[in-house]
Amino acid sequence: MALKVSGGGGGAEPTMSTARIVDVKDRYEIDSGKPLPDFDSQPAVAYSCSHKRDSKRNLYALVCDPKLPPRFDVVSVLRRIDHRNLIRALDWDVVDWPPEGRRCPVVILERPVGKRVMASLETVTAPMQEERVTRHFIEPICQILREMHALGTHHRMIRPDNLFWMNDEQREILIGECFSAPAGVTSPIVYETLECSLASAAGRGEGGPENDLYAVGVTILALLTGQSPLIGKSDDEIIRLKLNVGSYAAMVQNHRVSLTMMEPLRGLLNDHPDERWTVEELSLWLNGRRLSPKQQAMPTKGSRALTIAGMDLTTSREIAHVMHRNWDQAIVLVNSGALDTWLRRSLGEDDRVEAVNLAKSIGNDNQDRLVARVLIALDPDGPIRLRDFSATLEGISSLIGAFADDAQARQLFGQVISFGLVNFWLDQQRGMEPSHIRQMNRLDKVKPILNQTGLGFGMERVVYELNGGLPCLSPLFERDFVATIEHLLPAMERLCASDDRPQRLIDRHIAAFLGTNFKRAIGGELRDIDRAADEEEGRIAQVRILSNLQDALHRNVTFPHLCAFSAALLEPAVERFHSRERRKSVRSRLRKVAKSGRLKDLLDIIDDTQEVAKDQTAFDKACMDYAKSTRDLINLMHDINNKGRLAEELGGQLAGAAALLGCVATVALAGFATFF
Repeated sequence: MALKVSGGGGGAEPTMSTARIVDVKDRYEIDSGKPLPDFDSQPAVAYSCSHKRDSKRNLYALVCDPKLPPRFDVVSVLRRIDHRNLIRALDWDVVDWPPEGRRCPVVILERPVGKRVMASLETVTAPMQEERVTRHFIEPICQILREMHALGTHHRMIRPDNLFWMNDEQREILIGECFSAPAGVTSPIVYETLECSLASAAGRGEGGPENDLYAVGVTILALLTGQSPLIGKSDDEIIRLKLNVGSYAAMVQNHRVSLTMMEPLRGLLNDHPDERWTVEELSLWLNGRRLSPKQQAMPTKGSRALTIAGMDLTTSREIAHVMHRNWDQAIVLVNSGALDTWLRRSLGEDDRVEAVNLAKSIGNDNQDRLVARVLIALDPDGPIRLRDFSATLEGISSLIGAFADDAQARQLFGQVISFGLVNFWLDQQRGMEPSHIRQMNRLDKVKPILNQTGLGFGMERVVYELNGGLPCLSPLFERDFVATIEHLLPAMERLCASDDRPQRLIDRHIAAFLGTNFKRAIGGELRDIDRAADEEEGRIAQVRILSNLQDALHRNVTFPHLCAFSAALLEPAVERFHSRERRKSVRSRLRKVAKSGRLKDLLDIIDDTQEVAKDQTAFDKACMDYAKSTRDLINLMHDINNKGRLAEELGGQLAGAAALLGCVATVALAGFATFF
C-alpha cells in the first residue's frame, strides 16, 4: 500500500487552454514555459510568476500534484502571520495547466532573492556557527511557530532544504512553505518523530507542536554540522537506530556539539513527547535561561535477544517494529509461545507481560486481530498496525484519504474499526490527550456511516467526513481538481462541454462529497437516485441537487453546457406527460431555457406540479370518456351481431300484441252489435 505520486490519468479532458501564460484570478500570470527548479518543493514544481498590476514584485508559483492535495486551509492561516522570516503565500487557485493537460492547484508566493540554505538533504556544506544558527534560524522559527500554533496549525515541513537566504549576503533565513502537500507526507523519516517514523508516510497525520519542535531540533543539528543527520542510511536503519539508542544519540553520534547547543538538542530530540521542549521552553533558552533537559530514559533491554527475520532484537518496541514488517512470521511467533517466553524470562517487564496477556485474551479466532493487539501491547506509543496498514491515531484519517479507492486499504481500515484496535490503543496509553478525544469522536461518528450502503454513505462518505480538506475524488473529475464544494459546478460545466460526457451527474463520490460539505438536506434526492437513477425520479433528483447548489453558491453564475446536458438527461422524464402536444411543448421549452444556464428553469418546466396535475386530470377525463365510448361501441356491436335473434324477439312481441288487439276488437264489435 505504497503512496504513489502521479498526475494525469484517464477520464474526461477538461476544456484546456494551450497558452503559455496561465491567468490566476485575473491578478497573477504564471509562465508555464519558465520553470524555476531551484524553488521546487517536491512534488510541487515552481514556475515564474508575475503580478499583473505590479510587475516589480518578485513572485513564483508552485504547481502542486493533484494526487497529493495541498493544505489550502493552511494558506489562509499563514496569510494572517506577518513575519519577515516567513515566505508569504499570497493566494491559491485551480487552473488549466497545459504541461500536464489537466487542471492543477497552484499557490502564489513571494520569491526569495537568495538560494536555499542547503540545496538538498544529500548536500554537504560548511558548518554554520552557533551564533548564526541561533540568530538566523532558532529565533525566527520560534516566533513563527508560536504564532502558527496559536492559530491551531503546524508547519510539518521544517528541514534545511526548505530554508532560503533572504538575499545574496546570507544575513537572514526565510522559512519555506508548508502547504504544497499533505502534512508529513513528503518529510524524510529522519525529520519525523519516532512515532511518525514508524507509521507510513500517509498515516502520520496533521501532527502537533511536538512534531514541529522535533524537526527544529534535527534542522539545528544539520546546520551545525553542515549535513543532514544519518545521511546515506536507509529508512529502516534510521528507525532501528532511533529505537535502540534514542533520537539524540542516533543523530549526534560522533559530531562535536558544544554544551550550549547540546541543551536545546537534547530537549527537542527527546523521544518522549511529554518531555520534549515546547516553544516556551525554547524561548526561555534563547533568553539565557538554562533548563537542563532530562536525560531520555531508554527502553528496557532483554538479557537475551529474540531473533526475528535474522535480526537479534532486545527491546519490545524494536520487536513490534520487526514483527509488523514480517507479519506472517509474527503470527507464528505469537502462537508458538516464543514471544511470551522472551517477555517473561528475558525482558522481565511486568507491564509488558500483562499488556500482551490482555491483548491475547480475545482468543486466536482471528490471527490478524490478535497480532495487531499484541503489537500495540508491545509498543503502546507506536502507531496502530495491521498488515500493510500503519498509522498514528490521527493519521488513520489521512491514510484512508490518501488511499480512498484502494480496495486493500479500505478493507484494512474497516478491520481496524471493527477489530476495536483504536479503543485498545487508547486503553494502553498513559494518559488521554485532547487530540485523542477529538479523533475518537470523529471515528465514533463515522462508524454507523461505514455500514450504510446507500448513495451518499459507506466508505466514500467516511473518507470526506474524516478529511475536511480533501477534494472530490469522483472518477468524473480525473483530469480536474474539485478542491471545495464551490468548485463542483464549474467542474461539471467543463465536463459537460467536453467530448466525454458522463452518463450520470451524481455518483457515489459526488454524493458523499455533497453530503459532507453541502449544508442543505439532500437525503430525499439521494434516495430517489439510489432507488432509480435512470428513471424519471432519479434523473430529476440529480438535477434538483445541482440546482440547489447553484442557488446556494452560484446565484449569479450560469452553466449553459451543464444545463444543456441536464435537459438531455431529463428527456425520459418528458414521457411522464400523457398529452402529445404537451410533451412537444415541454421539449421545446426545455431546449429554450437550457440556454439560460439556470438549472432551476429546467425543473420549473419538467417538475411543474400544476402542469403535471393538469395533464393527469386531462388524461383521467380522457380515459373516462374513452371507457364510456368503448362501452357504447361494444353494446352497439353486440346488437348488430345479434340482429336475427333480436328480430324474432321483436316479431313475437308484435304478433302477440296484434292478436290481443284483434280479440279486443272482436269482443267490442260483438258487444256493440248486441247492444244496438
